[in-house]
Formats: sequence, structure tokens, C-alpha cells
Amino acid sequence: MTHSKTPRGDAAFQELGAAAIRGSKSFSLASRHVDQTFIIDVMPPPMLVAPDGPLPVVFVLDGDAVFGIVAQTALYLQMDPGGLPPVLVVGIGYRAEGEGRASQGFGQRTRDLTPSMDRRYVAMLRAAPAPFTLPPDIEPGGAAGFLSFIKSELVPCLAERYPIDVNDQTIVGMSLGGLFALHVLFSDPTAFRRYVAVSPALWWDAGLLFRQEAERAAAAADLPANVFLSVGSLEEATNASAKMVSNLIDLSAVLHQRQYPNLQLTHQVFPDETHMSVFPMAVSRGLRAVFDRNAATASWARLPTG
Repeated sequence: MTHSKTPRGDAAFQELGAAAIRGSKSFSLASRHVDQTFIIDVMPPPMLVAPDGPLPVVFVLDGDAVFGIVAQTALYLQMDPGGLPPVLVVGIGYRAEGEGRASQGFGQRTRDLTPSMDRRYVAMLRAAPAPFTLPPDIEPGGAAGFLSFIKSELVPCLAERYPIDVNDQTIVGMSLGGLFALHVLFSDPTAFRRYVAVSPALWWDAGLLFRQEAERAAAAADLPANVFLSVGSLEEATNASAKMVSNLIDLSAVLHQRQYPNLQLTHQVFPDETHMSVFPMAVSRGLRAVFDRNAATASWARLPTG
């Protein structure tokens, strides 16, 4: 038996333009604290979920790369009794245009997500091939200005348009984004209530974050935050000098030893995952952990015992 194919023609299969996540909106916001116009993507709660008050905000760093992953994951978790409460997911990204736009975007995130200069890393990236070339006009160390942008510019703009809880905010960052999140945790911990740091660049500036944590411990008896740290088990094998896995385990151990009374800390090493593959599962597990939703339902799995 044969089947004939009838051409459907252009009228039946029309291009509608660039795809977007349904239900989300995009905004541009020129910053006073950073010489940058940011692209802000916003996903409100799904229509099936009725908020019973102001919405917590989940900020997503590297929004131009991973907003879709976080927004769609959060969308499903909000419809799960053991998932998330209604939240507003907000991606912070960049508008890179023209020739060299990939390197431009890479440089902008390096500027904003790093709290200091790392001369060894910068020298390596100046000579790296595109898109991982750090443009000569961009220097790392802009984390303070970027945090000021989020707190004093972005949050008020969101509050004008959405019913958000300005005192209930979460930050999600991967790699240099994880570095930024933990830098904020140790320097300004009440800036966010929850921190999801995936594969954080703990190697930055010869272990700057370990020094910042020690300074924080010497200055304060508490670290009031709910924190999820994660990494893929294969990351250290890919780049042994970065110590992605062992550094994360060491930092988690130090934080547990501090016995901060109001620090809730979870860390997870995901088996068989690399730096580029770990993010989707880490976001799902991390959001549930920092929102304290893991215990909402009991597991009926019959797992092998021994």
C-alpha cells in the first residue's frame, strides 16, 4: 500500500517569528549602576495556580541562556503539591548584537558576575578563541554594581508591574553565576532569602569565596539564608585544576562546621553529570530544597536495600 503526499503549501505552514515561552514577557532595562541595557524575561505563575499573597521572586542569572530551563521547570513544580508555591521567575540577560556578539555577551557576564580580578583567568581568556574571548574593553570585578542594579533598579520596576514580595527573593546562578550568588551570601546575605548555586566557580581569584566566608564567620555569628550547593560528579575529571567537586564539598563542610543557627544548607553531587549537563536537574532539586518543599509528600518508591 502506498501513500501519496500532497504538498500543503506555504499557507498551511507559516513562520510566526521567533519562538518565546508562552506566558512570559520580555523587557529592556537600562541600568544606572552598570553601563548596560539588560534584557529582563518574566514568567508569572501558571493560570491553574492561585497565589494567596504577594509573589516570591526567583532571579535567574545568565537569563539569555537558561531562563527557559528555570521558567519551565518552575512552571511544572508550581503545579505539583510537593513542588513550589506560586512564584515570579525573572531572568536577567544581555542584548548582544552585531559581529562578535557571542564574545560580547560572554564578556558582559564575566564583568557582572565576578567580585574581583583574577589575572590568571583574564590572561587566559584574552587569548582564547571566540566565543570565549574576553574583549579588551571589559574587566572583571563588577559584582557590586550588578547587585546594586538588581536591588535598587530591577526590583522596584518589577514591583510596579507585579504583586511581588520584595522581602522574599531567591537567586539562581551557575558557574560564574554561582560565584556571584555565594559572594552575595557572604557579603550581603539578606539581599536574598534563598540561594541556588550550581557548579559555582569556587576557584576564582585563588579561592576568594573561602576567604570571604572566613571573614564573614569572624564578623558575624549567623548566616541567615537557605542555600543549595550542587555540582556534577564528572566536573573535576574534565578540569582537575578547578577542583569543582572537591571545592564544593570543602565549602559545604566548612559551612556545616560553623553551626550558623539560621543557615539551612543542602549540597548535592549529581552522579554522571558534567558542567554543561547538570543544570536542569540541579535547578529542580535546588528550588524544592530552598523552598522547603521536599518533605511535602512521602516517597513510596521500593528501592533496593543493599
